[in-house]
Amino acid sequence: MTDRPRLSKSRFLSGSQCHLRLWHDFRAPHLAAETSDALQAIFDTGHEVGELACRRYPGGRFVAQDHQHVEEALEETRRIIEQGVAPALFEAAFEYQGLFCRADVIERLPGGGWRLVEVKSTTKLKDVFVLDLAFQLRLLRGAGLDVRDAAVMTLDQNYVFDGKHLDLDRLFRLHGVFEQAESMRDTVAEQAREMRSLIASDVAPDIAPGDQCSVPYDCPYFAHCSRGQATLDHGVRELPGLHAKRRDRLRARGIEEIRDIPAKFPLSALQRIVRRAVREGRAQTHGDIRREFALVAPPIHHLDFETFAPAIPRFAGTRAYDPIPFLFSVHSEREGSPLAHADYLHEGKDDPRPRLADRLIEAVGRKGTICTYTNYERRVLWELIRALPDRADALRNMVARLFDLHQVVRRAYYHPDFRGSFSLKNVLPVLSPDSGYGDLAIADGQTAAVRYVGALETADDAQRQRVFDDLRAYCARDTLATVKLRQALSRIAEPAGSA
Repeated sequence: MTDRPRLSKSRFLSGSQCHLRLWHDFRAPHLAAETSDALQAIFDTGHEVGELACRRYPGGRFVAQDHQHVEEALEETRRIIEQGVAPALFEAAFEYQGLFCRADVIERLPGGGWRLVEVKSTTKLKDVFVLDLAFQLRLLRGAGLDVRDAAVMTLDQNYVFDGKHLDLDRLFRLHGVFEQAESMRDTVAEQAREMRSLIASDVAPDIAPGDQCSVPYDCPYFAHCSRGQATLDHGVRELPGLHAKRRDRLRARGIEEIRDIPAKFPLSALQRIVRRAVREGRAQTHGDIRREFALVAPPIHHLDFETFAPAIPRFAGTRAYDPIPFLFSVHSEREGSPLAHADYLHEGKDDPRPRLADRLIEAVGRKGTICTYTNYERRVLWELIRALPDRADALRNMVARLFDLHQVVRRAYYHPDFRGSFSLKNVLPVLSPDSGYGDLAIADGQTAAVRYVGALETADDAQRQRVFDDLRAYCARDTLATVKLRQALSRIAEPAGSA
């Protein structure tokens, strides 16, 4: 065996995405961006799901050595397998020709041989998971293990938790991928050889940033690799919904800027509006905002939910990753009265939905339009209707009153400074320059969910209260943002009413 470093399955997947990412993993890992709270939460969820999956194999043995004790892990794996007693091993370690992996589960089959199982904390089978298994299958067989089957284990979103007993056989789903993984054996072997040569080189591969920077995962080296790149004024990637094939056609013609796209190039109606806005260097009011707002009836409420989505269902009637609302904010505009605000944050570990729904019903009453930004609040309300049939009438009344400001913007107004995005955080600073989130400790929904779950688990009362205060401030800012957005759109509509 050579003195090249071992190529693990995680590094192999990095190299399959981008050879430069793999090279950085070995040669310059310090260039990676810091792990965000949201990404760390994904890792933590993976560990939680993996540990739960092991409970499906009573009597299974866990190979405990960490990544700093590889030789010990390899030796313990050999010893347990040779004993011939354990029905399954978890985190079993294998090495073959410089390749290394820790298998999530290897299960001893009744008729002889083993099944290799890769556990994922998602609900869908993905191509990258099959590639992951193909690498392991090549390695384990090379190391002498008689692997006769291979599967990816995911969470099954069809399973509904009854609130009492977590049925592990129904919570998880096995996807048999043995034949697919087997068919990739030679390709994996060749790719692994290329990657091992790559990491032995002192010279980084010359690879420019591109689609591979985010597919299948966001690359932690993107900021480093894209530093110093010439910034486009309005690149073609700002065109909403531009298909990759059309983007490639433009690139093949040397077109990188929206303003350079020929008039006859096929674009959607919205993409043509974006092109016109960029070429003219000004906003385009392309719809009738007054007509849109004619549907708004006072009092005008503005609603925003914050939710968390546990991978393992916690409350009766929920599935894996069902969004659970734990906080709402409502700002209400009433003629002749100052802007009013109400909110509710559930501070316990029990099901937040009944109490939150009751407070929400009080906050918005049964009259007036309820403004939101995007359709997310509608989805949450329908989930509450399903979960709380005794409150369904009042909640359906809310659904009927919803008014999506996001759709008004998409249908009626575009500014070049939106840069192709209709997210509230892109639109608001353009239409209401004094608004923003920069002063907040929590400034996005993913972070809000992670911090909320962490606050529920902490024993530090002061820390918990700080997080709760930060969460309320963030959610309130979201509904104050839609107030300002509606007012800004109304001002735009005043002079002419339509384009």
